[in-house]
Order: sequence, then C-alpha cells, then structure tokens
Amino acid sequence: MSQFDAVLAQMAELTNAVKGAPKQDLQWEQIEKNFGGQIDALVQQQVKAALDKQPAFRTSGGAPIAHDGTTKAGRYARFLKSFEQGQQHKAAGMVYSPADLLIAKMLLEGQVKNYSPTMGGGQARPASDELENAVKALTSTGSGTGDELVPTNMAAMLWDDFFLASRIVNVMQRITMPTNPFDVPLGLGSVTWRKGTENTATTASDPATAKSTLTATELITEQNWSYTLDEDAAVAMAPSVRARLAQSGGEIMDAFALNADATNAATGNINLDDADPDDASYYLSAGQDGIRHQWIVDNTAQAVAAGGDALADADITGAMGKMGKYAADPSQLVIVTDVGTYLSGFLGLTNVVTVDKFGPSAVVLTGQLAAYRGVPIIVSASAPKTEADGKVSTTAGNNTLGQFSIFNRNMWYAGFRRDLLIETDRDIQKRMYVMVTSLRMAVAAHGTRSTNTHTAGAVNILI
Repeated sequence: MSQFDAVLAQMAELTNAVKGAPKQDLQWEQIEKNFGGQIDALVQQQVKAALDKQPAFRTSGGAPIAHDGTTKAGRYARFLKSFEQGQQHKAAGMVYSPADLLIAKMLLEGQVKNYSPTMGGGQARPASDELENAVKALTSTGSGTGDELVPTNMAAMLWDDFFLASRIVNVMQRITMPTNPFDVPLGLGSVTWRKGTENTATTASDPATAKSTLTATELITEQNWSYTLDEDAAVAMAPSVRARLAQSGGEIMDAFALNADATNAATGNINLDDADPDDASYYLSAGQDGIRHQWIVDNTAQAVAAGGDALADADITGAMGKMGKYAADPSQLVIVTDVGTYLSGFLGLTNVVTVDKFGPSAVVLTGQLAAYRGVPIIVSASAPKTEADGKVSTTAGNNTLGQFSIFNRNMWYAGFRRDLLIETDRDIQKRMYVMVTSLRMAVAAHGTRSTNTHTAGAVNILI
C-alpha cells in the first residue's frame, strides 16, 4: 500500500467512525485534531506526487538544468549527478533538491556575515569549497559563466512549492502586479446585441470597462537556528526548512485569501468582531477584503443562515441558488469549510462523495476531500469556527458554529507585488541567527462587491 493510500484508509476509518456514532459518544476535539493531521498528510502526499513528476532542478518554464560536469564538487558530486538527470538526490534517508544546497549555503553565509567574536559558541565557518563549487555548478550553461543559481532563483523554486501546497490560492487566477496598487482590467462591461439589417450601419455599443484594484499586503515570517550550526548540520536540515517554508507559505496565502479584512477598529472585523485587531495580524489587509468578507459583509444577500441546526442539503443548494449563472458549471466552483462542519455536516449528506470513494486519480485540487454534486470540497484550517453571524469573537468559547464558503474560482484574483524575499540576520536577544521570509500579495474579486453573486456561503451551522 502506498503512503497516499494509507492516508486515505486512515481518513476513511475516522470518517466512518464519525458517521456511525452519536457525537456525544465521541471525543470530538481529538477527532477534529486527528483529522486535521490527516488532511495535512494528504496534502503532503499530493505535493510530493506533483514534485515527483517535475524535474528536481527546474527553471520557471519547468525545464531541467544540467551542469557541465567539470566542477570539483567532492562529496556533492552525486547530488549534481542526480540533479543533472532531473531527479532529486536521496542520501541517508533524506531527499534533496538543488534548493536545499542553496539553503544550506545561505545559512552558513548568514552566520559568517553576522558573526561577532563576542557571541561565543566557536568560530562561524563559511561554506566549504565543495559546497561553493556545487552551487556554482548548478547553472544552465556551465559553471563560472555568470549564470549561477542565486537566492532569487532558489526563491522561484520555493515559490512553485508554495502554490503546490496551497488549497485556495492555487485555484484562483494569479496576477503579477507591476505597480502597487494595480488596477486589473477585467474586460468590457455588458455588451448589447441587436438585430442587424443589411446595408444599415450598426449602433455602437459603449460598454463601461470593468476593473478590480489590487493593493498588496506584506506577509512575513522567521525561522531561527543556533550559533553553532556546521555545514553537515546545515545540509541535513535544509530539506525540512524548505518543506516547512512551502507548507506554511501555502497556508498563509490561503488564510489571507479567505480571511482578509481591512477593518481596523474595535468592532466589525470578521476575524475579531468585538475587539481591535493587533496591527500585526496577518488578515489585516492594506485595503482589500477576502472571500468570506464578500458574502458575510459586502453582499449579505448571498448568505444562508442554517439557524443553528445541522448542515442540510437545503443550505448548500440555497447558497448555490443565490449564485445564479455562476453556479451553472460545478467544475468552476469550490466549497471551503472547516474541519468540524465537514465531519459533522457534509459527511452526513447522501450527495457528498468522499475521496476514498471516487479515488485519488479523480482529485484535481490540492486538499480536496470530497465533492457535493460535482463541486469540490476543500477542508482548510484557515476556515474558522465562528459565532452565529459568521464572524469570529475575541472570546474563544463563543466560536462554536460552522460555516462554508462557495465561490466561482474564475471570479477571484490573487495578485503578487513581490514573490519571496529571503534574508538572514543575527538576533542578539535570542543569541540565534534568523532567516526572514516575506512576500507581498493582494486579493480581489471580479465585479462590484456590494452586488456580486459569484460568491456565497452559509453560517450558523451546528457542529
């Protein structure tokens, strides 16, 4: 049995247990926690499967990059040979990509750059000549040509991994922002068609152009490591550093797209309705609002109230009915919900088919666990439990109810003013080195938010 099949089997076992027993007989919090871990494991297997289909070392166009074979890379020669063949390198139970060598080199360079004799812990050692030469060898035209892979390209590879790990942003349209803010032209407005008459000039239609404004928000994180990290340790830890960055990067982009809210006041933010959000809160955007805000605040007519009852078919079909023409093609729709609503609600509906039933080969979206009448269902930790109005209370005990969002993925845009920026520095208070990773992204919806019907949802669902 493959690891993917093993994860699906575990998920099926847990979901069958949930469906077959009264909730009061179950340790619900533990079940939600366990299922959340299984979802993460499923996503990791999906990401791994996608990476295995790509060359280990790739340009933005996906082509493999080979070295010239002349570089004296010593102990890293086998790494280079694997990369040249478009494969990841396996050694001592670890799997390495070219980005891992670069991460290790960057960690060591950060130590040397920021080292002070007063820090203690021994002398900071730079990357060995072998590691330097291995990095130089990873070029498109051979080493020493000025074409060496540098952190910018490493970031591009990591950037690809972010999107592989994403469950929400990965289904949205992505736009590179040449300016900030950036007005996205969305084509023409309504076009009027008329009956034509031969030899008679047509009447010009003068539709208004539509646009959506993207305003970037910076998202930032940091990872620390010891003053005493040597090269062997740096190389060994690089794959886990890369994996954590990719997974957390995908999660934060999803969380922002779903929960972004520019409201910075004592009340009203959907993520903290009755308190003033911390100015460093990831969801406190620089001007744009996300998917949940669209139907909870901007156009409340798109919200279905479940009345504090268990999720019913009528709640889902009611939300889809509010979307009109945007719900005509189920393949263009996505349902995003929290773990509790999925386990206690969606699993109980006869129109929901789980992934262990329709098979992993039919899964086209990362994190897809099921489908409702052909509409993919994604369970995300970024979808919170809330109060009855769909907003999150500052009092955790008030957030007991579930919700789901449903949207047409062609109607949402994720904009990026800056891809990954990776920097290193020294934290004298913690007496550690720090790697800071940041990006600048925006989210925007097609159309006028007060009247948009391409997004809907349901609140006040009993879990």
